[in-house]
Amino acid sequence: MPGRRLPPLNSLRAFEAAARHQNLSRAAQELAVTHGAISRQVAKLEEFLDAKLFEHKHQQVILTKKGAAYAARLQVLFDQLQAATLANFDAHPDRGMLRIGVLPTFAMRLLVPRLARFKQRFPDLQLQVDTYTSSRPNDPDVELDIAVWIGNGDWPNLICEPLFFEELVPVGSPGLIAGHTVSAPDDLEQFLLLHALRRPDDWKSWLDLVGATKVDPESGLKLEYSGLVYQGAADGLGVAMAQTMFIHDDVEQGRLVPLFHTPLTTGQAYYLVYSEAAGAQAKVRNFIEWLKGEVAELRQRPALAAQ
Repeated sequence: MPGRRLPPLNSLRAFEAAARHQNLSRAAQELAVTHGAISRQVAKLEEFLDAKLFEHKHQQVILTKKGAAYAARLQVLFDQLQAATLANFDAHPDRGMLRIGVLPTFAMRLLVPRLARFKQRFPDLQLQVDTYTSSRPNDPDVELDIAVWIGNGDWPNLICEPLFFEELVPVGSPGLIAGHTVSAPDDLEQFLLLHALRRPDDWKSWLDLVGATKVDPESGLKLEYSGLVYQGAADGLGVAMAQTMFIHDDVEQGRLVPLFHTPLTTGQAYYLVYSEAAGAQAKVRNFIEWLKGEVAELRQRPALAAQ
């Protein structure tokens, strides 16, 4: 049987990293070599293939048509190779580091308060929780094992599993509401509306949904993050539009009360997002199973049942 005619494997690795980053310097950093070493390996591969893989324009590298097609196939093959290695030789699935990327409010309101239970099940696994203000788990600068993002599940080349759909209701603290009549949506006119700058349309969308005409959806206090809005509502500063999955604990412990039970469904959902290679790792599979269980338990709790 004739031997395989394979391209130089070091050259393939250098090219795949350079193509993924669209940058030779970043590829060099990833592989712990020099910029020149990456350039030489790419040139060696081009010589072997007798084809140009990159065009050089103004200190940038741009994949040629053939280079882009080749890089896409290589990335799939490298992911499969990594997955096969992890699946067959992951001797200590509960050890190492699990890097999780989430939005700040998800971290504060749902994930971090429950992480102690995950650590009890997997005490040898080190955790790193990074927060980001936009949903971009495929950014090559972000080194994550798994992310939880909100959106439509359309992140290319990644596995996106829906965790729960977004559902919003107005909430306030019992102390703020005491002594006030709140029987119709227009009764919210008497309270300060709390807004998150990154979610400017939540109040207007809900007020339109319920047909309120007296409440100015633009009025009130604007805060930078949703987490500050939740805190302001719990402290009696004003009323907030809250994601139902984030307020079960507050409602059960008497810090917040739902003012109405007509939810605004935005059509967006929170997704578990990870690569095929990451999904083959036991630590990622264990985290997915655990978090899905926590969400299922929240859904069964009666705190926000319609009255």
